[in-house]
Amino acid sequence: LELRPPGHQRRSKSLHQLILCLSSRYESQGGVNDLEELVTLRRAELELCPRGHADHVVSLHNLACGLRRRYAKTAAISDLEESIELHRAALELRAPGDRDRSLTLDELTLCLSTRYDKLG
Repeated sequence: LELRPPGHQRRSKSLHQLILCLSSRYESQGGVNDLEELVTLRRAELELCPRGHADHVVSLHNLACGLRRRYAKTAAISDLEESIELHRAALELRAPGDRDRSLTLDELTLCLSTRYDKLG
């Protein structure tokens, strides 16, 4: 990633590959540091895909899921709250009939249910 600084045409590809590697390592080892870095990288990925970009909704979804995963590990309610906000933003951009709308609805429902279980 250092070899592809901000503005480099292939930075997003390198960022995505690093995310996949860290995600695999997190799944096998469960290290909180990997999870922290994943959220940071997902934020960077979203910055590369602003509103109107073809991958904006996917980036919103991925960051929201990363925050939910971190909440599950750390119980930081702010992560869950942000995840809900991001899933709602993604849902607004997924029109009825969008093949991934149900996935976003499922994730949002999971987050809302988790928040209800935690806070009432």
